[in-house]
Amino acid sequence: MARQEPDFRVDPRFIAGVAALNRGDYLLAIAAFEAVIAQYGVQREGLKAHLHLVKAYAQTQQWPEAIALCQFLTHARHPRIQAWARKYLPELEAHRDEESTSPNLQLTVPRLSSGHIQLRPVSRGYLWASQGITIAVLAGLVYVVILGGVTYLTGLPNDTVALLRGWEGAIAAALVIFLGVLLFGFGSPLWSVVLSYGYGLRPVSLNELREYSPDAVALMDTLPWSWWQPRPQLRCIITTAPLIFSYGRWQRRIVVSEGLLRTATSEELAALLAVELAQLRQGLNTLMAPLVLALQCPYAVYDRLSRWGDRWAPPYGKDWGRRWGAIPLYACCALISQGSYLVFRGLEMLLFWTNQLRQYYSDRQGAAMAGNPNTLVLAWLRLMHATAQTVSTQGSIGGALESLRLLLPLNPTQAALWGDQPLDWGAIARWDGDHPLRHWFRCTSSHRPLGLRLRALMSYSRRWQLPCLLLVSPQPLPRLQRGWLQLTPLWGAIAGGLLALLLSGIGHFAFRAGRVGAALWWLTDWQTLGLGLGSIGVGLGLFLRINAYYPPLGDRPEPATLGQLLHRSLALPLDSTPVRLEGRLCAVTGLRNGLGQHLWLQTANGLWLLRCYKSWGAVWPIVQPQLLKQLQNRSIVVEGWFRRGTIPTVEVATWQCPDLKQTQQWGASYWAVGVATLWVLYGLITILGWL
Repeated sequence: MARQEPDFRVDPRFIAGVAALNRGDYLLAIAAFEAVIAQYGVQREGLKAHLHLVKAYAQTQQWPEAIALCQFLTHARHPRIQAWARKYLPELEAHRDEESTSPNLQLTVPRLSSGHIQLRPVSRGYLWASQGITIAVLAGLVYVVILGGVTYLTGLPNDTVALLRGWEGAIAAALVIFLGVLLFGFGSPLWSVVLSYGYGLRPVSLNELREYSPDAVALMDTLPWSWWQPRPQLRCIITTAPLIFSYGRWQRRIVVSEGLLRTATSEELAALLAVELAQLRQGLNTLMAPLVLALQCPYAVYDRLSRWGDRWAPPYGKDWGRRWGAIPLYACCALISQGSYLVFRGLEMLLFWTNQLRQYYSDRQGAAMAGNPNTLVLAWLRLMHATAQTVSTQGSIGGALESLRLLLPLNPTQAALWGDQPLDWGAIARWDGDHPLRHWFRCTSSHRPLGLRLRALMSYSRRWQLPCLLLVSPQPLPRLQRGWLQLTPLWGAIAGGLLALLLSGIGHFAFRAGRVGAALWWLTDWQTLGLGLGSIGVGLGLFLRINAYYPPLGDRPEPATLGQLLHRSLALPLDSTPVRLEGRLCAVTGLRNGLGQHLWLQTANGLWLLRCYKSWGAVWPIVQPQLLKQLQNRSIVVEGWFRRGTIPTVEVATWQCPDLKQTQQWGASYWAVGVATLWVLYGLITILGWL
């Protein structure tokens, strides 16, 4: 299969280089343009990079390099570039005799080195501890669920089932052990079955891989293989989404997609492959791959039932017979599919901690195996832009990227946001690595923060005496002013728990005092008090920050780009910056978007992730599926509040569709009040003993 010519218009390195040049980060611009030139040479695309590289050389006072490159462009085949070079050359030659004050930055992305860099040993104790805790928590949850089911069955009026009474715990434990053996012992064959059925898994020979990436084949040939470290086999799935992951201990597999093979360059594909080889050789995915395999069950239920339920979606017209038959089916499909999706996301969150630790070790070993961390950074940039193209085309990140999220190099949702526009990577690294609340934000991040990963890779480059592609060094930040307000629900829960302990102590003292304190006996139940007062504290904490979360939008919020909004290194979700965006709504219709989880806005400056709440909450796509069908791929104007988090979103207040002459008002602030009220009411009802 012949390798297709890469499309320069979607090359993220050129976009990053232009953005760096505009904001004055000239070393990054030089590195990016030289990488583009190395791939495209004197083609029209490469000549454009030459033109910008002349400007970057001039800004860093590298006069000999700038003059030589500009003289080369005076003989270019394209008249406009040739005219620009002839006009600009005299200005450069006026500085010919000046001393160059900045050293020439060599090409930052050389071909992979023939030998691997030796790393000092690093303890993986935290990783093993996190994996042990994760297994214990998941096993406990599965045990409780199975125990409840077995207890219910043994309670049925059946003489045969009654023989199992008293053995419920042993049966539940045996089933948990069986599931563990099935996942960890037969994970590779099960993965092959799932991928073959869902995505058309096929083998990839070394000859075929060599057509796409000779560097990847050379990398695999340099590694030692044995019975303890068996050589992995390559597989390919039929999808345009860019993905790569690995699984298996003895039957090792590295899976890539058709989209990634056709998008990445030889060096980038080899760098991504090096990270997967590092995971397999060090056993970093021994836990993650089987557990993600188990997560495919609730996701498959969500996907299949959503597609089937869309057949019975309203409107039904005047066919009352169809209406009475379709409404129950549609409601059942909606309830089960969205419940399965919530189970999938909830179980996925339990794996966030160990997945973040796993990526620290895999990035480190993969960069050393590839020979240059800059290559891995460029590969990530390529993945980001390809993911953004997938979202723009499909209206979502797609089932493959979403269900396999934890095994992928990058969070696909974040990659789609980052990959479609120029960004200040230094500001992103400072927010990820230096923000006072960074550990709190990491609780909701499926991957290790990208800023920390980029900073680590650049530190490896400096240590290995390689030029750095990005300037992401740590910097001191001013004091955070409103961090306490962001965490008021947490402080409320803690205050409620402490108050419950105090009142419980008073109750126990009064109870022992005899008849005098008998009226305070109800204070001795510290569990009920803790649950009730903690819930009230959460609700009051939510009330305290509502005004900060939903400030007035004003007459007309100013348009903004994502790069501008991400520039603040101390940004918080409650900053609630008013924004006004105009673009095309990219969304999946039907029950697959039943909770509004796949709402994207494609603007001239890139993609934005939207969050919308109507009077009935986030389930409005289930109640009004025709609304989303009408607005899909139409131009809309959105006004709302920008939320800075690990996944930045825009919470919508209003949107207008000029084509349909419709204006939608959204009730996010009312739902915030409602949720806070429910927390307080739940706490009061718990204390009063009505539950």
